[in-house]
Amino acid sequence: MHKGLKIKELRNLKLWTQAQLAEISGISERTVRRIESTGKAESTTLLSILKALDTNLEELENMFNEDNTIKEESKDKYTDLRFLQRIESGRELVRIISSAHEYGYDYHDCKTEEQIEDAQGFLEVVADVLDIWDMIEIGQRFDLENELSKHIKKLEELGLWVFGDRQVNNENNWVTAIVEVYSKDNPMIQKMKFDKDLMQKNK
Repeated sequence: MHKGLKIKELRNLKLWTQAQLAEISGISERTVRRIESTGKAESTTLLSILKALDTNLEELENMFNEDNTIKEESKDKYTDLRFLQRIESGRELVRIISSAHEYGYDYHDCKTEEQIEDAQGFLEVVADVLDIWDMIEIGQRFDLENELSKHIKKLEELGLWVFGDRQVNNENNWVTAIVEVYSKDNPMIQKMKFDKDLMQKNK
């Protein structure tokens, strides 16, 4: 497993999107994607990513077992506690993405081409809706909510669940909408009842 895949595993362990890692490390999201897929990076860029992930090259190499799985002690050290609300309708999703300044997204453990294509297509639609939301009429908003509900239902039929989080920077009121797609069998999903208004992230 090359360094890029190890970085991806660690990022997923922290439940960060590529956009979040890019922002925290001060590099472009495109660079994060390239490094994760190829494992190639300039030393300064790699150091910036490792610093953002609160690790170094030696720790990154040592946190994986021989079978390329993350060691339990590394999971304990690097996992952030993060609660994401499961999204089951377009209306619930719109409450998270409306009037957001920034959009963070990702999809996880998709195993088939159909799952990957539908997850990517859904996240692209969400980005489009976020871009035009404040410019459209009420009736059009209802239509978009219904369209998003159809996409969410299709993902559920493929065994994928949608989760969301609305993060607000208290210093400047900058709102980041987080939307992620997970397999419903992902072991990190806690199957418990949450208050619909409970959306928090602890670091």
